[in-house]
Amino acid sequence: MASQLAIAFCTMAHVVLLGCYFYTGFIYKFEVVEKLHGHRVRAFQRAGLRPPNSFGGDLKFLTIWNLIFQTFYFFWCCVTDLVLTSGSRSPIAKKFVAFRDWFLAAVAFPIGTLVVSMFWAIWAVDRELVFPKELDEFFPPWLNHVLHTTVLPILLIEMFLVQHKLPSRKAGVMGTLFVGLSYLLWVLYLGYAMDIWVYPVLKVLSGFYFGLFLTVSAFFLLGLYIVGEKISEFCWRGYPDSDYEFTKID
Repeated sequence: MASQLAIAFCTMAHVVLLGCYFYTGFIYKFEVVEKLHGHRVRAFQRAGLRPPNSFGGDLKFLTIWNLIFQTFYFFWCCVTDLVLTSGSRSPIAKKFVAFRDWFLAAVAFPIGTLVVSMFWAIWAVDRELVFPKELDEFFPPWLNHVLHTTVLPILLIEMFLVQHKLPSRKAGVMGTLFVGLSYLLWVLYLGYAMDIWVYPVLKVLSGFYFGLFLTVSAFFLLGLYIVGEKISEFCWRGYPDSDYEFTKID
């Protein structure tokens, strides 16, 4: 009974977080983006210039990829929690849990941590490089923090309260590197094929420096995966392994 109540509590928390991320996406898309796009188009028209190519939309930005990943993760958590609350211990239920745990370890945590750490590291150097002051007019402060700050503490609380069975390191690292490589290829395609440089520094990198950039990026992502792995192990050391889910609020 206690385990069922604990899972029900986690389900409610996951539903709330899922709702928060959906609301964030809605406000971003239908209020912030629309107003910002209209403002920029009018500015170019007043200057007698042609608006820049908008191919790819906001999917050019890793922040939006991360918003999609976090939303999907908590959606999957809700589905998995409902399966567990129903008392099912079928092989299908086990697969739901396994995929949830893999997605957290391989995608949600490393990509979320990357977005938070890189955003605030660049902000500390020069905020104009990552979030120009002109955006303050369109972005409410809470939205900026949901996209770039609270992602990490939410994931840490999730890892602390709910036991996740880590995938094999090979499976986890391959997932992390696949997502990272996919985004890099997307950014390079936009740059070389569409002349849209999301990160202008990539435009000037070539040869040795480009290879060095790829190597450092891969090792940084690998490091974030291992950090998430170690945090999960630290939070649950001394607790027995669970076939499905175990919470500290039991």
